[in-house]
Amino acid sequence: MLDLSHLLGKPAPRGDAYAQYLQQHAVQHGSGQPMSQADFERYSLGSDWLGGLKDAARKVVQTCRLMVGIHDYEYYLQHMRERHPDATPMSRNDFYRYCLEARFPSADRAAGGKCPC
Repeated sequence: MLDLSHLLGKPAPRGDAYAQYLQQHAVQHGSGQPMSQADFERYSLGSDWLGGLKDAARKVVQTCRLMVGIHDYEYYLQHMRERHPDATPMSRNDFYRYCLEARFPSADRAAGGKCPC
């Protein structure tokens, strides 16, 4: 349920959004079954739906980049923090240079190198 009362200059009560929904539902629908509080929090704009949308968009961008051969430096840093906390990660330039060399090896480099991402 979208609460736009802050646009009118009145602060919206934070904790009782579900109670307001129940009151409005009773007025508008009478004896109809209101959604549960868990469903209300999931579908309301007050929940973290935008965070989920941002995460999905980030994964789509990462997939598109990997499809065209551009590796994700932020994913590499996260991987290094989680799996190799004692190792020093490469700089952004070194990382991209390493990945480019792994994808298109030069004549003087032995084939079979693996990109760290």
